[in-house]
Amino acid sequence: MNQSQFGNTAATKNIKDLLSKIYDVTARRDSIYEQANQYFSSPEVQEIANLEQREQELAEKQEGSGKSSGKGAQLLSEVRAQLKEKRRLQQDYRLDRIRNLKQVARHLLHLLEGDNPQEIRVQAARALGTIQLISPTKGRQVPQINQRHKHAYKAILAVLLLDQLLADQQIKNRYVLNKVLDTEQQKSEQTDLLYSPFLEEIQIPLVMAVLLQDIGLQHPAARQILLGENGDLDEFRTLTSEERQELLRISYEQSQDYLKNGLGLDTYIGNSKTERDRFNLQEQDKQLFISHLLKEAIQPEDGIGNLLKIPQVYVSVVLPSKQNYRYDQLPKVAAVLRAGVAKGWYPAAIVDSLLQITGDFPQGYGITYIPKDSDQKDLDRYEYAIVNSLYPAESDQPGCRVVTRNLNYTHAGSNLVVKRDNNLYFPQAQKKLERMSEERLKEILSKLVSNFEERSKMDLIPKCWGPDEFFTLLKNQNLWNRS
Repeated sequence: MNQSQFGNTAATKNIKDLLSKIYDVTARRDSIYEQANQYFSSPEVQEIANLEQREQELAEKQEGSGKSSGKGAQLLSEVRAQLKEKRRLQQDYRLDRIRNLKQVARHLLHLLEGDNPQEIRVQAARALGTIQLISPTKGRQVPQINQRHKHAYKAILAVLLLDQLLADQQIKNRYVLNKVLDTEQQKSEQTDLLYSPFLEEIQIPLVMAVLLQDIGLQHPAARQILLGENGDLDEFRTLTSEERQELLRISYEQSQDYLKNGLGLDTYIGNSKTERDRFNLQEQDKQLFISHLLKEAIQPEDGIGNLLKIPQVYVSVVLPSKQNYRYDQLPKVAAVLRAGVAKGWYPAAIVDSLLQITGDFPQGYGITYIPKDSDQKDLDRYEYAIVNSLYPAESDQPGCRVVTRNLNYTHAGSNLVVKRDNNLYFPQAQKKLERMSEERLKEILSKLVSNFEERSKMDLIPKCWGPDEFFTLLKNQNLWNRS
């Protein structure tokens, strides 16, 4: 195959760039999670504490001797100079971390921009679907890569869920509602349109909170639980109840520490005292909001913490960090959430709002379905499609992009709502093909799957198909353009 057929569209590159800025493994170590890892493992905090203690000891000794010059004074001066430089570097690193996190949050929200609600839905579907399609479904790297990709996926869901809950009047948090009112008032008055309180003080902090939710797992104490004292354990293994509880405690405490000390408050750049005071107050409010979200996510009940909790449950199923997961089980995410509602774990209204957005089938999922002819009669074959749209009219009837037509792959397929009766994920659709001869089913499979070894392991009536290889071709990545 011609190498030029591989590659990425501008949209795919943009999403991959975002993922690398959140969690990557590079020599530069400049992603959000790499910066946090450096902060937690850096001796800078202890070095400053040691210098502060040394300064105090030398100052007391100098004061006790009554001398203001000589070797003691010179040593004190040197320690103070070292301390000043260490604090300056610490401040520079801290500001770099908080500004990098803000920039990444803006990048993510920029992916969801559109001129109208429909465009925003398409952009969100593209982002979620692309993350799913570039995440491996088999091989040793599945847990590691899914672990890195889940943060952006979860943040996108949180942003969409916030909008839906506001539309459903499920948000009771006064801070959020006040910023919504401020933004609506600005729009009505056509004033200060360059600054949106809802964007700057709600959406960006929400994304930051989601990205920080698991940041405490970079702390050495958390890494020791995951990897063991000798670093030889599988961090993606099933933990004991005690290990899990301790890990959750450390993760929460260290995430809060990182928010307060590793990031802190941004600093105002400018000469206006009025603007500086307003900026500082907004920074304090945003940090308190992020801290509140992280705290409430632990036991949210029906509160604002569900903006983090429910997407977290969703992403744990669709981007699992386990080696033995089965791709065909991903649509069970809806059943997992509904079962949690039945057990009293999650609020029904919040889950309903999320599933109103996603439906039962995750974005980018490979659908196998029975097509119909012009008279709406079932044909004697199945075809491939990919879920490519959010907000389905019926949760079990996903909006898809047709990928094969007459058993031939196409990059110019149309959009189609796949009905339950013809979706091979469901047993009633599978039964329609069971009366077909084995020879015919093998013929269909041979046309859709080129690799004989892979073909021999597949079911003759497959519940789904894996589209990740299909998506590696440049021409196949425009699943969300108008068909």
